[in-house]
Amino acid sequence: MLRPPAPTGFSPAEFLERYEQDRLGTLGSAVRQHGPVVQLAEGTVLVNDPAAAQEVLRRTNTDFLVTSTIRRDEVSGVRDDPATQEWMRGRRATQRGMSPDPLREHRRWLTSAADALCRQWRTAGDIADPLLGLEQLTARSFTTYCFGSRDAGPVPARTAELLASITPLIASPFQLPRALRRLLPRYRRSVRAQNALEDELRSALARPGSGGLVDALTASGLGTEAVVRILVSSGLASYRVPAAAVTWCLVALADHPRTAEACARALRSAEAGSVPEYVRWTLAETLRLWPPNWLIVRTARGEQEAAGWRIPEGAAVLISPYVLHRSAATFGEDADRFRPERWQDLKPETGTYLPYGMGTRWCVGKALADVELSTLVSVLAGSLRFTVTGMATRPDVRTTLLPAGLTMSVTAR
Repeated sequence: MLRPPAPTGFSPAEFLERYEQDRLGTLGSAVRQHGPVVQLAEGTVLVNDPAAAQEVLRRTNTDFLVTSTIRRDEVSGVRDDPATQEWMRGRRATQRGMSPDPLREHRRWLTSAADALCRQWRTAGDIADPLLGLEQLTARSFTTYCFGSRDAGPVPARTAELLASITPLIASPFQLPRALRRLLPRYRRSVRAQNALEDELRSALARPGSGGLVDALTASGLGTEAVVRILVSSGLASYRVPAAAVTWCLVALADHPRTAEACARALRSAEAGSVPEYVRWTLAETLRLWPPNWLIVRTARGEQEAAGWRIPEGAAVLISPYVLHRSAATFGEDADRFRPERWQDLKPETGTYLPYGMGTRWCVGKALADVELSTLVSVLAGSLRFTVTGMATRPDVRTTLLPAGLTMSVTAR
């Protein structure tokens, strides 16, 4: 017999009020009080059972759907839909384009760029917005990897403008009907920003040059418009997500000086171009406690079953890696504590550790993101000591999980 989600007893309005006050706390509290699969309100189910989460993500595009675009416009999301088929083809081509040789070459470029940022921060001493500098660097990293010898022009700046314009649309839990939503000035701004980015991408694709991810995309048979759509989505993720992860790692190293010193020692004794195991543990622990993609949403296509749980028809299914990664059953009684050494022996079971998601919609940019995270943290942690001089108590969770109001100071090692 299928188990139903445990009800919280909240009406949709009551849940939204609590959720808006403290999104992470509300989800964590629901799991602690009601169990691993919870009906937060009618039509909304939180899945924190690893086996059920694994089922939902593996059955995406068939039984559990991605039903909205970057600005929350509705799409079907089913596997046999032509738009979904084209999107998945582009994802496969993106994955093929992130192969070891070009990634090794890109690490050399990224090391040089990270050295320049390191010198800039060391000279400044006080950093008013560490995330901004890292976002600008990871945006350049993505366009450099994508366009090879072509001139990307203002693509990074246009990506930043689109990200800023869609944030108010995707940050709100309230969803107006499509006809009304399209009348909003912020919606129209996002359309203009996306059109401007797409125009710049078409221009960059038409410029002379070769190499990069775009060659792999065009070689797969994708037309220009399909390539542009892939680059818009991938560019938005690449602008902020890796920068957020590196920023959280720097905050953790500032708060845990012994870990910072252990990373620096490991880096001093490492071979050139290699990433010490202890640094990899530190990155894994950062992604465990502060996964930038802190919430995954799917829609149940009809009534579904997942690992013995009944998921109501049409339910919005929420999976929060932030909450899942704090499970004492998987990560021990000190699961809320930052302790990289746990990764010496830890091998999480499938479905328990999801910094890049899993299933058909897992992050195809993982290979590039891994290079960016390991390179940036190696250069910065190996050369600088960090101190947090200001940070809000609660993170910014409107889109990507970000430290809010963060300021830092740095000194040379």
